[in-house]
Amino acid sequence: MIGKILSLSAALFLAGVSLSADGVADARVAKQLDRLSIAYTTTSESNYSIDKDMDGGRTQTVYIMSKTESYGDLEIREIWSNAGNFPADPTADQMKQLLDDTSSEKIGAWNIEASDNGSVLAYFSIKVPGYLRDKDLADMIDFAATVADAMKAKLFGAETSEASQPSD
Repeated sequence: MIGKILSLSAALFLAGVSLSADGVADARVAKQLDRLSIAYTTTSESNYSIDKDMDGGRTQTVYIMSKTESYGDLEIREIWSNAGNFPADPTADQMKQLLDDTSSEKIGAWNIEASDNGSVLAYFSIKVPGYLRDKDLADMIDFAATVADAMKAKLFGAETSEASQPSD
């Protein structure tokens, strides 16, 4: 059921959005991260992966997508960080937590994505202009990490804050 809802949501969103990228890491992002002295790696999908050190010795991974989308003349990039994987569909209470948190955030939203093995990834996604000022990019990276880390503790407990990370 969740997979069908996600597919419908994605179809509705993409109906007005055209994709634009060729599978190559966006060099603009690398230049910004280098200027900000933010360590990163690129994933097999040519996205950027950043490990942020959080309070309590935890690490939260933030992904910056190289592929951008456009709507009219607006270029849009996604920055996201995951809270963890549910072994199956989240419960109604867990879904309510994600929705409640989404409604209180000024930017970004919680998303869920079902995998082929039946697990369900919960991740916080921020859609931003394709190019941000350096300081704004750094702020969005910090924001995504902070929000996802807090939800990870709520949903999975502080001890499981190192929940499995997707490859992207």
